[in-house]
Amino acid sequence: MNEKIKKIMQNPKYLIIIGLCGIGLIFISSLFGGEDESAKGFDNTNTYTVEEYSEILKKDIENIVKGITGDQNPTVVITLESGIRYSYASADETDMSSSTGSTTDQSSESKKQSYITVKTADGGEQALVVTEIMPEVRGVAIICKGGNLKTTADKIKNAVTAALNITSKRVYISGGTK
Repeated sequence: MNEKIKKIMQNPKYLIIIGLCGIGLIFISSLFGGEDESAKGFDNTNTYTVEEYSEILKKDIENIVKGITGDQNPTVVITLESGIRYSYASADETDMSSSTGSTTDQSSESKKQSYITVKTADGGEQALVVTEIMPEVRGVAIICKGGNLKTTADKIKNAVTAALNITSKRVYISGGTK
Protein backbone atom coordinates (compact mmCIF):
# COMPACT_ATOMS: atom_id res chain seq x y z
CA MET A 1 0.00 0.00 0.00
CA ASN A 2 2.81 2.43 0.88
CA GLU A 3 4.49 1.71 -2.46
CA LYS A 4 1.36 2.76 -4.37
CA ILE A 5 1.14 6.01 -2.42
CA LYS A 6 4.82 6.74 -3.04
CA LYS A 7 4.36 6.23 -6.80
CA ILE A 8 1.33 8.50 -6.85
CA MET A 9 3.12 11.20 -4.83
CA GLN A 10 6.12 11.16 -7.18
CA ASN A 11 3.96 11.90 -10.22
CA PRO A 12 3.35 15.66 -10.41
CA LYS A 13 0.18 15.13 -12.44
CA TYR A 14 -1.52 13.41 -9.49
CA LEU A 15 -0.33 16.08 -7.04
CA ILE A 16 -1.86 18.81 -9.18
CA ILE A 17 -5.16 16.91 -9.42
CA ILE A 18 -5.24 16.34 -5.64
CA GLY A 19 -4.46 20.02 -5.01
CA LEU A 20 -7.18 21.21 -7.39
CA CYS A 21 -9.69 18.85 -5.73
CA GLY A 22 -8.77 20.31 -2.34
CA ILE A 23 -9.19 23.87 -3.58
CA GLY A 24 -12.52 22.91 -5.17
CA LEU A 25 -13.76 21.43 -1.90
CA ILE A 26 -12.79 24.57 -0.01
CA PHE A 27 -14.58 26.73 -2.58
CA ILE A 28 -17.72 24.59 -2.48
CA SER A 29 -17.78 24.60 1.33
CA SER A 30 -17.52 28.39 1.37
CA LEU A 31 -20.56 28.64 -0.93
CA PHE A 32 -22.74 26.26 1.05
CA GLY A 33 -21.10 26.44 4.47
CA GLY A 34 -22.80 27.89 7.52
CA GLU A 35 -21.55 30.55 9.88
CA ASP A 36 -17.92 30.97 10.70
CA GLU A 37 -17.39 29.30 14.07
CA SER A 38 -15.22 32.13 15.34
CA ALA A 39 -17.96 34.68 14.64
CA LYS A 40 -20.76 32.83 16.43
CA GLY A 41 -22.17 34.70 19.38
CA PHE A 42 -20.49 37.93 18.30
CA ASP A 43 -22.90 40.56 17.11
CA ASN A 44 -21.17 43.84 16.46
CA THR A 45 -24.46 45.61 15.81
CA ASN A 46 -25.91 44.80 19.25
CA THR A 47 -24.66 47.57 21.51
CA TYR A 48 -26.31 48.67 24.71
CA THR A 49 -27.02 52.09 26.09
CA VAL A 50 -26.12 52.82 29.71
CA GLU A 51 -29.78 52.56 30.64
CA GLU A 52 -30.17 49.16 28.96
CA TYR A 53 -26.98 47.91 30.61
CA SER A 54 -28.20 49.12 34.02
CA GLU A 55 -31.57 47.42 33.46
CA ILE A 56 -29.88 44.12 32.55
CA LEU A 57 -27.78 44.27 35.74
CA LYS A 58 -30.87 45.16 37.78
CA LYS A 59 -32.84 42.18 36.45
CA ASP A 60 -29.89 39.86 37.15
CA ILE A 61 -29.66 41.08 40.76
CA GLU A 62 -33.44 40.82 41.17
CA ASN A 63 -33.22 37.18 40.03
CA ILE A 64 -30.45 36.50 42.55
CA VAL A 65 -32.50 38.06 45.36
CA LYS A 66 -35.63 36.14 44.29
CA GLY A 67 -33.65 32.90 44.34
CA ILE A 68 -32.28 33.53 47.83
CA THR A 69 -35.30 35.05 49.57
CA GLY A 70 -38.29 33.92 47.56
CA ASP A 71 -39.45 37.56 47.42
CA GLN A 72 -41.04 37.94 43.99
CA ASN A 73 -40.89 41.73 44.03
CA PRO A 74 -37.56 42.97 45.46
CA THR A 75 -36.47 46.56 44.92
CA VAL A 76 -33.02 46.90 43.36
CA VAL A 77 -31.25 50.17 42.56
CA ILE A 78 -27.90 50.17 40.79
CA THR A 79 -25.74 53.25 40.28
CA LEU A 80 -22.97 53.29 37.70
CA GLU A 81 -19.69 55.23 37.67
CA SER A 82 -19.87 56.80 34.22
CA GLY A 83 -20.94 56.21 30.66
CA ILE A 84 -19.67 53.62 28.21
CA ARG A 85 -16.06 54.12 27.13
CA TYR A 86 -14.74 53.11 23.73
CA SER A 87 -11.28 52.14 22.62
CA TYR A 88 -10.57 52.81 18.95
CA ALA A 89 -8.12 51.14 16.57
CA SER A 90 -5.26 53.46 15.78
CA ALA A 91 -2.07 53.53 13.79
CA ASP A 92 0.84 55.13 15.62
CA GLU A 93 3.85 56.46 13.77
CA THR A 94 7.05 57.63 15.42
CA ASP A 95 9.55 59.66 13.46
CA MET A 96 13.01 60.09 14.97
CA SER A 97 15.59 62.39 13.47
CA SER A 98 18.96 63.45 14.68
CA SER A 99 21.58 65.86 13.49
CA THR A 100 25.15 66.24 14.54
CA GLY A 101 26.74 69.65 14.57
CA SER A 102 30.26 70.66 15.33
CA THR A 103 29.53 71.31 19.00
CA THR A 104 26.12 69.81 19.72
CA ASP A 105 24.09 66.75 18.90
CA GLN A 106 20.39 67.26 18.40
CA SER A 107 17.67 64.69 18.16
CA SER A 108 13.94 65.04 17.86
CA GLU A 109 11.08 62.66 18.00
CA SER A 110 7.58 63.20 16.71
CA LYS A 111 4.61 60.97 17.25
CA LYS A 112 1.62 60.85 14.99
CA GLN A 113 -1.53 58.99 15.90
CA SER A 114 -4.33 58.39 13.44
CA TYR A 115 -7.48 56.38 13.91
CA ILE A 116 -8.47 53.59 11.58
CA THR A 117 -11.85 54.26 10.02
CA VAL A 118 -14.36 52.03 8.28
CA LYS A 119 -17.05 52.89 5.79
CA THR A 120 -20.60 52.70 7.08
CA ALA A 121 -23.62 51.44 5.15
CA ASP A 122 -24.68 54.98 4.30
CA GLY A 123 -21.29 55.81 2.80
CA GLY A 124 -19.90 57.76 5.77
CA GLU A 125 -16.87 56.88 7.84
CA GLN A 126 -16.51 56.12 11.52
CA ALA A 127 -13.64 55.08 13.76
CA LEU A 128 -13.19 51.33 14.21
CA VAL A 129 -14.16 50.38 17.77
CA VAL A 130 -11.81 47.79 19.28
CA THR A 131 -13.42 47.48 22.70
CA GLU A 132 -16.50 48.78 24.41
CA ILE A 133 -15.93 49.19 28.15
CA MET A 134 -19.14 49.16 30.14
CA PRO A 135 -19.34 51.44 33.20
CA GLU A 136 -18.34 50.11 36.62
CA VAL A 137 -20.93 49.62 39.31
CA ARG A 138 -20.70 52.31 41.99
CA GLY A 139 -23.24 50.82 44.36
CA VAL A 140 -26.26 48.55 44.81
CA ALA A 141 -29.20 49.02 47.16
CA ILE A 142 -31.58 46.11 47.73
CA ILE A 143 -34.83 46.07 49.70
CA CYS A 144 -36.47 42.68 50.05
CA LYS A 145 -38.33 40.39 52.41
CA GLY A 146 -35.87 38.91 54.87
CA GLY A 147 -33.24 41.52 54.08
CA ASN A 148 -33.16 42.56 57.73
CA LEU A 149 -32.06 39.03 58.78
CA LYS A 150 -28.27 38.79 59.01
CA THR A 151 -27.98 35.35 57.38
CA THR A 152 -30.18 36.33 54.44
CA ALA A 153 -28.43 39.68 54.02
CA ASP A 154 -25.02 37.95 54.07
CA LYS A 155 -26.12 35.47 51.40
CA ILE A 156 -27.42 38.27 49.18
CA LYS A 157 -24.32 40.41 49.75
CA ASN A 158 -21.97 37.52 48.91
CA ALA A 159 -23.92 36.68 45.75
CA VAL A 160 -24.11 40.29 44.56
CA THR A 161 -20.44 41.05 45.22
CA ALA A 162 -19.42 37.89 43.35
CA ALA A 163 -21.78 38.57 40.43
CA LEU A 164 -20.75 42.21 39.97
CA ASN A 165 -17.14 41.91 41.15
CA ILE A 166 -17.51 44.75 43.66
CA THR A 167 -16.63 45.09 47.33
CA SER A 168 -19.20 44.45 50.03
CA LYS A 169 -19.01 48.13 51.06
CA ARG A 170 -20.80 48.97 47.82
CA VAL A 171 -23.86 46.82 48.66
CA TYR A 172 -26.66 47.88 51.02
CA ILE A 173 -29.44 45.48 51.98
CA SER A 174 -32.55 46.19 54.01
CA GLY A 175 -35.77 44.40 54.84
CA GLY A 176 -38.96 45.58 53.27
CA THR A 177 -42.38 46.25 54.75
CA LYS A 178 -44.24 44.44 52.00
